[in-house]
Amino acid sequence: MLPDLSRFEMHREAADVDLDGTPMPGLHATFHRRPAGSRTESVGVYRYAGIEIFMAWGYADEAHCRFTAYADEHGWGAPRRGCPSVDAVRDLLATLGPVPDPR
Repeated sequence: MLPDLSRFEMHREAADVDLDGTPMPGLHATFHRRPAGSRTESVGVYRYAGIEIFMAWGYADEAHCRFTAYADEHGWGAPRRGCPSVDAVRDLLATLGPVPDPR
């Protein structure tokens, strides 16, 4: 089941984020959090050129994501265990093309 972002608060935003140390120019992320007992749940929603391409979630005190879901033209896919695949994200970015010039 995907996280319900309406139950989370925006924590921060970041532009040109990296995945596991791999730069991903044009990838923008918003990070959301909420208390969960003594822990904090965290969800990152990643967009490219304004299009949501994946979300990853778990607990803020863990080094890696528990789950990832990729989006396509039909909506969100099923959650998969673990962090997003750098290769899968590169493939998604390649299909979307270069980031449009905002001017």
